Amino acid sequence: MYGLNGIETSGSPATYQCPRTPYTVKNLMSFLLTTVLLIGLVANPTLAQRSYLDAVLEPSSKGKAAYYLEPGGNDGTGGYLAQIYSLDGVLKAKGRYADEQYLIPDGHFVFYYPNGKVESAGAYQKGRKNGVWVRNDKWGRELAEKVYDAAPLKNLVYTLAQTMPQYPGGDKAMVKYIKEKVGKTHGNVMASFIVEKDGQLSDLQVVGAEDPQVAEQIATVISSAPRWEAGVQDGQPVRVQMRVPLK
Repeated sequence: MYGLNGIETSGSPATYQCPRTPYTVKNLMSFLLTTVLLIGLVANPTLAQRSYLDAVLEPSSKGKAAYYLEPGGNDGTGGYLAQIYSLDGVLKAKGRYADEQYLIPDGHFVFYYPNGKVESAGAYQKGRKNGVWVRNDKWGRELAEKVYDAAPLKNLVYTLAQTMPQYPGGDKAMVKYIKEKVGKTHGNVMASFIVEKDGQLSDLQVVGAEDPQVAEQIATVISSAPRWEAGVQDGQPVRVQMRVPLK
């Protein structure tokens, strides 16, 4: 008799054995577990985005952190939800942020005591508390409300912002522009001004020039120079006081 491969066999009836599958039960279980984990990572892409905060909830390195922020993803309205926990996993706060980097609180927030009771609740507006905030003691009893008004901060003048104003090409380019228009200046000449939110200049003063007419000419040239890029604080343009040596 001949087998399936054409080779003569013994006289006993031919039998066919299915090739052994390379997947054992153990391998199959391992494959299924890996698949489930991968699906979990795809469904929860924010798991790898945990960030750390210090005792006053400012961004921090892991070694100096008192809390960590767990992203919750887009809330469907252009904002981003998150929860903040102590390092031992106790909920500290939850709320909405304006940016994907979770740096600018913007929307409703709730803060908690370690025992789970609500400490305070209210709204942030572009990084600052605004409106009425309700407060409670650690037993849940109501305390006096606090009212915050973010409006006066709109015209606040910074001397140091997270992103400082920038003249096109930098300060050296500005000095070069002035020298091309005015010529070489004598004395420790310095320009002082506020870069407004739209990049325009205000409260411009030139001090240190030996000749008042030269100072006036420099001020005129600075006023007609290309517009600055505004400073930025908490993701928003702000007014920034600048002092630029004109040497």
